[in-house]
Amino acid sequence: MAKIHTGADVKRQFKPLSEADIQAYSDEASFQKGYDYYLHHAIIEPTLSESVLRAFYHGSSGSLYRVEVTLLPADDKSAHKLVSAGCSCPQAGICKHLVALLLTWLHQPERFVVRSRLMGRLSEKSREELLALLDQLVQRQPDIEPMVELLVELPLAIPAQEKNRPGRGKERTVDPSTIESQVASAFYHAGEGWGAASRVAAELDRLCDIGKSFAEAGEWANAQVVYATIAEETIIQYEGLHDEGQVSWILGVCAAGLVACLNAQSTLPKREQLDAEEREELLTTLFDLWKFGDNYGGIGVDVAGAIAGNTTARERKRVEAWVREEMRPGQDSSSTWRNRSVVDFVVKLKQAEHASEEDVLKEYRHAGLYKELAERLLQLGRENEALDVAQAHLTEPMEVTWFAEQLLKLGEAWREQALAFVETRLNELKPALQGKSQDFTSAYTVDTYRRWLSEKYLLYGKAKQALDMELVRFQASPDHTTYRSVRSAAQAADQPEEVWSGLRPRLIRTLEQQGRWGALVTLYLDEGEVGQALAALAEMERAPRTSL
Repeated sequence: MAKIHTGADVKRQFKPLSEADIQAYSDEASFQKGYDYYLHHAIIEPTLSESVLRAFYHGSSGSLYRVEVTLLPADDKSAHKLVSAGCSCPQAGICKHLVALLLTWLHQPERFVVRSRLMGRLSEKSREELLALLDQLVQRQPDIEPMVELLVELPLAIPAQEKNRPGRGKERTVDPSTIESQVASAFYHAGEGWGAASRVAAELDRLCDIGKSFAEAGEWANAQVVYATIAEETIIQYEGLHDEGQVSWILGVCAAGLVACLNAQSTLPKREQLDAEEREELLTTLFDLWKFGDNYGGIGVDVAGAIAGNTTARERKRVEAWVREEMRPGQDSSSTWRNRSVVDFVVKLKQAEHASEEDVLKEYRHAGLYKELAERLLQLGRENEALDVAQAHLTEPMEVTWFAEQLLKLGEAWREQALAFVETRLNELKPALQGKSQDFTSAYTVDTYRRWLSEKYLLYGKAKQALDMELVRFQASPDHTTYRSVRSAAQAADQPEEVWSGLRPRLIRTLEQQGRWGALVTLYLDEGEVGQALAALAEMERAPRTSL
């Protein structure tokens, strides 16, 4: 029987695939782009191994992506056409590169070189042959030698006696420089520009799998070396990368792996546990990961909680000193954001020490985090103290309305105080607007308070106050939005019917006097007065363009 060399010889062994099937798996744009790539032979080095199609996509810009599809056998009865598909590009699903691969398989199966399963062929070789083969491989590709040295340390198969060998958990056999070189290689070969982060992440993910293998084998010291080195080297190079979450996700994997190392220590016999120096290295890396997450939007791992719950009192004091050094002076939004994370970390450390609530409250007060202080007091049932803090310190509109909402949640007894709190803040701002028509920040804040109060007045049966508030909003900014708000308040269930009929002409006249013809067109159409809308449109077209 002739030896099979190409995909054309074995295509019948797999479930048939049509262009319509490929198009159904992808979107229209990806299919059209992929078809163009197929026609221009952008798929290179296509192979078929068992049931897996593999190749590279080589673009005109020099981009190179790995594509892989697993086919179904011909006798499969399911509705599916493929088992799985993947590409190293950032796009999810069946991308244009995978479309090109599938079209190449459909129309040019002879381009696919059929390779028998490599592991099966290697299993037939003797030990001497395998060593000679490895020697030849390293000579031809000397850059793989560090990776081979690392993989030699992997616990691929662990005999029972090896599992019970004393000291395995704290024994370090992995050279950090080997991991460093692999991380550096991942960044170097990923190149620059869009897609580089995905290529880096794909390589780093494989390195993380090595750390996972050590962790699963109980070789925690080696797992720590792998995860910590990946994290440290990646953080160093992160600034030069356009990351869309792929690399920060890898750092989250490293953090989770290191947290697992820390969590495991209390469950191990003394002889298996990391020593004090190794524990400090572990805590240092976790702290660096916490800082990274705080700077770049999080890594999805509660590093602070893990450290607080799995360290000694002495270690917690040391970490607390590191954390406090991250405090920033000032009350600007950036400093407040950072200090909130710092204090939250410190609070977790103190709670692990069973600190009193007064100590915790002192941390928020000392950092000037008054919203968090008020929230904590509310959680403790100390509502009057929380109100005192809010009245003295909360001035930002989001914080003011947030606190008022918290009071409203406490029940009817706190309703008037919630409304009075916002009313006070509103009255404090009114003088600031007098004679300052360009003070947009204060004007926006005032409108925020007025809008919030009007909503609550309506909700709690204070229709007259709601209408008065909406009229003031309209006078400050006459347009179709504030007109509608006045209309809603005037037509509320508690209002007499004649209220709106009396107000409407005044509002229309104000809009006409100020030349708000666009708003009038919208409102007339909204109310079904087409003739009036056309008249307003004519006025708008006659108005000078400079009025815009």
